[in-house]
Amino acid sequence: MNFSKNTKKLLQIILLLVGLGILVFIIKQSGIIENYQLLFTVSIPLLVIAFALSNANIIVKIYRWKYLSEKYNQPITLKEASIVTVSSLYFANITPGKIGDLFKAYFMQKKYAMNFFDGVSMIFYERFFELMILFLTATAIIFINLRGVSVIILELSAALLLLLALFYHKADYFMNLLEKIVIRLPIIKTNEVNFHIKKLPFLNIFAVFIITFISLVLEFARLWVVALAFGFLLNPFQISIVFSLAIVAGLVSQIPLGIGIMEGSLSYLLQEMGVNPVGAITIVLTDRIISMYYALILGFIFSKVSLDTLNNEVSQ
Repeated sequence: MNFSKNTKKLLQIILLLVGLGILVFIIKQSGIIENYQLLFTVSIPLLVIAFALSNANIIVKIYRWKYLSEKYNQPITLKEASIVTVSSLYFANITPGKIGDLFKAYFMQKKYAMNFFDGVSMIFYERFFELMILFLTATAIIFINLRGVSVIILELSAALLLLLALFYHKADYFMNLLEKIVIRLPIIKTNEVNFHIKKLPFLNIFAVFIITFISLVLEFARLWVVALAFGFLLNPFQISIVFSLAIVAGLVSQIPLGIGIMEGSLSYLLQEMGVNPVGAITIVLTDRIISMYYALILGFIFSKVSLDTLNNEVSQ
C-alpha cells in the first residue's frame, strides 16, 4: 500500500516537473523575456474586468454545488458551499485527472453524514456537463481555419465525447462492474459499497447544464477580455473553441493543472489565429495567473478552513 502511494506521488511529481519544463521552454522560445515591455502595455481596467469574470466563475460553481446539494436532500448555506467548492479547486488541480475533486464527496460525508456516492453523483454531473460542453465547443473547430495539432486535438475531442455519452448512457452498468471489483478488496466493507450514480429528474439535470454553461461562458469571456487588454481584438467564437481545445489537451496529458501543455497548446492556437508569439504567451500566462493559479491559491487557503472544520467535527 505504501509502495503504491509513493509510486503515485512520485509519478505526480514527475508529471509536474515535465509540465514545468515544457512551460519554461515555451516561455524561453516565445521571446517574451526579451520583450517584457509588452507586459506594461496592458489595459488595467480591462484586466480588472477579467479578474472580476474569474471571481464570477467561482461564484457560479459555488451556487452549482449548493443547488446540487439541495437536490440530493442535503441543503447547505452559501458559506458552506463556498468552503467545500473553493477547497476542491486546490485538491482537484494538484492531482492528475482532477481526481482530488472527490474531496467534495468526502467533505459532505464527514461533515453532514451524506452518502459518499451521492457526493460522487453530484461531482459526476458537474464534470459530465463541463466536459460535454468543452468537447462540443472543441469540435466546432471545423468552422474555422485551424490545422496541424488542432486537428489531432479535434479527433481526440470527438472520441472522448462519444465515450462520455456512452458512459452516461451505461453509467449503471459500468458502476456495477466497478462495485464487483471493489467489493472483493479486504479493506472494503460489503455494506459500504454502493457504486451507483443517483440520477436526477430531467429538469434538475437541465438546470445543472445551464449553470455549467454559464460558468464556461465566463471562462471564454475572461480570455477574450485578457486578449483585448493587450490590444488583440479576437473573434469570441474562435477564442472559445481554442480555449476548449487547450483544456482538452491539458486533461489528456494528465499533468496536474495541465501545466505546460495547456499554456503551450493555447499559445500555439492563438498564433494560428494571427497573434504573434510574444503576444500569445503573454495573453496565456496572464489569463492563467488570474484564473487557475489564483484559484489554486484561494483553494489552498480554503482547504485549511475545510480541514479544520472536519477536524472539529471529529473531535466533537
